[in-house]
Amino acid sequence: MSFQLIVPIAADKKEYSNTMPYLFNLNSDGIMLCIKSILGLNLDIFDKIYFTILKKHNDPYYLNEMFNIQFKRTNLLGKAELIILDEPTESQPETIVKSLETAHIHGAFMVKDADSYFTGNIEIGNYICTFPLDALKQVNPQNKSYVTIDDMYYITNIIEKKIISRHFCAGGYIFKDADAFIQEYKKINCKKGIYISHIIYSMLLNKINFRPISVKGYQDWGTEEDWLWLRSNKISK
Repeated sequence: MSFQLIVPIAADKKEYSNTMPYLFNLNSDGIMLCIKSILGLNLDIFDKIYFTILKKHNDPYYLNEMFNIQFKRTNLLGKAELIILDEPTESQPETIVKSLETAHIHGAFMVKDADSYFTGNIEIGNYICTFPLDALKQVNPQNKSYVTIDDMYYITNIIEKKIISRHFCAGGYIFKDADAFIQEYKKINCKKGIYISHIIYSMLLNKINFRPISVKGYQDWGTEEDWLWLRSNKISK
């Protein structure tokens, strides 16, 4: 069964009108943050890796050339490629749907947020990568989604920016059926500002089971200001 990895980096924020989004910056090892975000995973399990970006970010900063160099440095050349969207999307789920459609993905896939890093054993299925809030030394608890887990180790609820348990989403989501994701997205797309958590919650209501994957070594780069603080304190590596 095929398994793809999607890293959406297509946020169209006002602060990016005259500057390059910080997730394309290099860390202390000379690796782009968005690429560093996936290097804690066993990338051999994925058939293809897609980084989805905007044309308005690619063209002035020659990101396609930067990515090509980075793919060479990280031995991802031939396995990783760019999806360049002509227009911004309304939400991350829309970016994911456009990525799935562009790459003609119909099977299993994983979404990895570009602003965090972790290690963990990823497998095909319906999973959410989780990390305990109390294990972090420093965190902004308001910018995360949280899940509840029952005694049988199934996820029973997921909610955005409200602490309902000690387990939060670490920025990794696995779906075994791309077509099911697209179908669920189209059902709730009438709502503005939707998140992946809304897609998963709708799937939970439809009796589609999700399980947690506990990850390790979690790093949260947060906003550009957060990352600059981490870099100045030599925490971001």
